[in-house]
Amino acid sequence: MPSSQTVTIDQAKLLKVIHERGEVSQEALAKATKFDLVKVAREILELTAKGFVDSIERTEQRILLTDEGRRYLKDGLPEHQLYAALQREKDPILLEAFKKKAKIDEQLVNIAIGWLKRKNWVAFSKEGKKTFLRLLPRTEDIDFTTLSLIADGTITNHLQDQAIAVSLQNLKKRKIVEILERHYRVARLTPQGKALLEKGLKVQRKLETTLTPSLIISGKWRKTKFKPYDPTEQVPPVYYGRRHPVIEVINEIREIFLEMGFTEIRGPLVESEFWNFDALFQPQDHPARELADTFKVAKPTKAKLPPKEIVQNVKKTHENGWRTKSTGWGYKWKMSEAERLVLRTHTTATTCRHLSKAFKEWEPPEKVFSVDRVYRNEAIDYKHLSEFMQVEGIVVDKNVDLRHLKGNLKTFYGKMGFKKVRLIPSFYPYTEPSMSTLIFVDKFNSWMEMGGSGIFRPEVTYPFGVKEKVLAWGQGLDRLVMLKLDLNDIREVYSTNIERLRTTPVIF
Repeated sequence: MPSSQTVTIDQAKLLKVIHERGEVSQEALAKATKFDLVKVAREILELTAKGFVDSIERTEQRILLTDEGRRYLKDGLPEHQLYAALQREKDPILLEAFKKKAKIDEQLVNIAIGWLKRKNWVAFSKEGKKTFLRLLPRTEDIDFTTLSLIADGTITNHLQDQAIAVSLQNLKKRKIVEILERHYRVARLTPQGKALLEKGLKVQRKLETTLTPSLIISGKWRKTKFKPYDPTEQVPPVYYGRRHPVIEVINEIREIFLEMGFTEIRGPLVESEFWNFDALFQPQDHPARELADTFKVAKPTKAKLPPKEIVQNVKKTHENGWRTKSTGWGYKWKMSEAERLVLRTHTTATTCRHLSKAFKEWEPPEKVFSVDRVYRNEAIDYKHLSEFMQVEGIVVDKNVDLRHLKGNLKTFYGKMGFKKVRLIPSFYPYTEPSMSTLIFVDKFNSWMEMGGSGIFRPEVTYPFGVKEKVLAWGQGLDRLVMLKLDLNDIREVYSTNIERLRTTPVIF
């Protein structure tokens, strides 16, 4: 039953037009009543809610010839043009010789040959590497019939014909025809609406929908009748513009490090093996340098290395330990290996670049971080990606130790919402001592490893002239994002699923 037997003046106008025309589009209603389309849609929605009107979605299809289609209607389809040209030749016809001889565009010939074969208008034969054509009797072409029906505007009367329907889809694929669809809404009276008009419309006075400042200031609100509304009524959700949830997490991480007094640094995605491996005292025969783990760059073949002094310091450190009191790796270090380019496997390469600028662009104490992309040749599954993000940071100061490192990590994860942080002894090639960082995840009621940390070895810092201690950590961002967004599959981290992106809460 209708919720009310009265309508507004504007609704009464709309009902009369609908009654006169039987079924009418919202665009036609707007034109007849001189209301704007938004107002018509709003009033029809209310009339539908009252039960007086049915609002129905319709689809209108328009079938048009493209510029190419109009040309083919005049000159004939490519297969028609080619068939006519082939009729002037003697069987069998050598295909390559015909292409050179015929004054027909070669691209059109190639298109036409495929359709001649498909329509069974020619037969092909081979003699060695030569291809010959033989004409077959030409049958009626439904495609040209379809073109003609579109041109004279009667195609819609023949869409139930299966052959025409198939031809239409073929012509659409060939971009000879375009099919446009327009969705629109029409309104028609319900039995309750008709009964209401027969009894005579009861028009109510206009009701205000908004309590404006002028109504309040003037005091007119006391005598104004407002349109009632139901706060429990279900309304369509409104999706506002937002950043991708991963960007929201990254911005939160940046804010935390900036609050802690760090400065952000960035570096190139394509990196030399010198910065990616050698500067980190990783030997040139280490398995991580192989194609199975690292993406190599074919061109250019060489990278530009840093000043000769730094390169020589790193070389000596690898070969005999140089001034670090280490014995080095005891092999002949090769410049050609260091010059090779890779997609960086960690953001520590960027950290090394920054360390190399010590006492030139900055002096200790120094605190920097980076949140950036890295690449590893991983098999992709629910917990591994070949491209992922890393959170990295260093603190350079002569008076720091592991307690400061633990304090920085605990502060960072605490601000991210993880209160329980544990650091346990571990091994990493370029830090000593080294620790793994674990956080307690309430959802799983267990500890989860997030990455490595430690103090850079002298073999990493001395070649750059840095004698101070360097606290360092590298943590995986993707695992952190999974926990923040409550995901179970790492591949969902960079999802473009619009529904999931819309419904992910903004929790930062």
